[in-house]
Amino acid sequence: MLRKEQFCPKEYYHIYSRTILNVPSFNDRSNAARLKQAFLLSNSTNSSEAFQFLRNNNDATLEKVIEILNKGEKHVDILCYSIMPDHYHLLVFELRKNGIINFIRKCNTSIAKYINIKNDRLGPVFESRFKAKHVDSNEYLTHLSLYIHLNPLDIISGKAWRENKLKNWFQEKEKLIKYPWSSLNFYLNENHKDPIISGEKIITEQFKNKKDYEDFLMDWAEESNKKIDNLIID
Repeated sequence: MLRKEQFCPKEYYHIYSRTILNVPSFNDRSNAARLKQAFLLSNSTNSSEAFQFLRNNNDATLEKVIEILNKGEKHVDILCYSIMPDHYHLLVFELRKNGIINFIRKCNTSIAKYINIKNDRLGPVFESRFKAKHVDSNEYLTHLSLYIHLNPLDIISGKAWRENKLKNWFQEKEKLIKYPWSSLNFYLNENHKDPIISGEKIITEQFKNKKDYEDFLMDWAEESNKKIDNLIID
């Protein structure tokens, strides 16, 4: 069966993958950390070698893993991500034909193997078909980055932000920055590096600096229910 969304190289997409029966597999920090690692390791035609290197070397360094990955070609640029208890969001730019399909398949297979071994279980973790939506405008692109970065508020402080009921943005911002399973810290912190992220300049260069992006994030959070419906694919 053909996918509803057909992917084209050099286009942007919102990717959403949900666990089967909404099982909150990523409330477990080790599972979330392993999925975040999979975002990095699965994004290369050389990913199998990188996974094998990690399995066989207890003292493997991130620098060596990235060196192995860079010997291959990236499937996608990952501009933004967030990992939630029962799903994840990605904003990606497809770099090569079938790049998204190969990246997501490798990523979801990798985390399933990890959780299956850990919990002595069998079968997939995610629903068989991930959801995707083509990003067809610059407005959609920039607002989608904000939606993905604000998504963890659902579990940090509840879904009030979706109804313009965020009481203290500065308090919530600190919680968001400390949330380890999203790319927001990369966008707000000059000193934070994230090897998962690439291709982000199409977003960041539209803002004068990181504070300007933060102000946009705050303004959008305060009026999010006016704009959020078109972004949701879950």
